[in-house]
Amino acid sequence: MSDEDLDIANAIDADAAANLEEPKKRKLFSDRLARILMFVAIGIFALLISVTVSYFTYRFMDRGNRSRQFPMLSKEYQTEVPEYAVWNFLADEGYDLRTQTADPEPYTVSARIKLGYNPELYKDLSGELTNKNDAIIDAIRSYFSRRNRSQLDDERAVKAELQSRINSLLSKGEVEQVWFLQYQIIGL
Repeated sequence: MSDEDLDIANAIDADAAANLEEPKKRKLFSDRLARILMFVAIGIFALLISVTVSYFTYRFMDRGNRSRQFPMLSKEYQTEVPEYAVWNFLADEGYDLRTQTADPEPYTVSARIKLGYNPELYKDLSGELTNKNDAIIDAIRSYFSRRNRSQLDDERAVKAELQSRINSLLSKGEVEQVWFLQYQIIGL
């Protein structure tokens, strides 16, 4: 045997030894199962963190069940609310308004309105309100349909303007209160 033959034989033996693989070890989990378990563990950890933060936030905001006592007002600051007769617009729940604003993309205004007046000062006002019921409803509807949403945000200003507009229609007394039992401006 020549040196060349020995070198070739050694090379072949070395190649064969390198190509021989050790027997595969059996894995406890496959790669896919390991990934799924990792995501489940991350989810459980995130849930535990979320519950812990929520619990401590609730406890901080609640501060236990403390009895809350408010100071009594002196008689100087106590005012009596005058009793008003209520005008329901010939309906039990008040006038149920639905109209749209004057915006380029109109909003829907939904309101349930009642009017209050002093029956001792204005004894004939109930009859006048009954006679002018349709005119008052039309004035209220036209008021809302001529306004933009931004003009209707301030509820106190809207009530004051409605009161003024309604009182301009009346001759036998005046409305002293406008109540919104419901007031919503709904956009699409």
